[in-house]
Amino acid sequence: MGNMLKRLSVIGAAAVAIFATTTVTNASAASGGAACSVTGASGSMTFTNWSDSYVNISGWVKDTAADGHHAAIRFVSIDGGTGWVTEWPWRHEYDGNGATLSFTTYASPAGDDLDYIGVQVAVMEGGTIVRSCTDYA
Repeated sequence: MGNMLKRLSVIGAAAVAIFATTTVTNASAASGGAACSVTGASGSMTFTNWSDSYVNISGWVKDTAADGHHAAIRFVSIDGGTGWVTEWPWRHEYDGNGATLSFTTYASPAGDDLDYIGVQVAVMEGGTIVRSCTDYA
């Protein structure tokens, strides 16, 4: 009976290890998207190969008003453990009403997890936000 209990314990531990490995593999293949619009700008980002430490990003931002302002977009991430919010650099579209900026990039923060990820779209005057919206995947 003692040997049988030991064997069941080893089998149970192996099953837990296999389940944990499968869970990590599925999480590393996660994907999603976020999009929002505000008067004068709209934008979207698609996220692939999303893990705690890396994500591929494909996005666009469009200027939707002849208002003398420009449109911008940026990636936003939150480390769920610390609550730390990272606002990544803006990408600006300066060509005016109807113009669209498309891009692909990636994010890989040092020391922070990518627990929550999203997009911020803004109408800007120089470096100042006039209007903005935010959406999370």
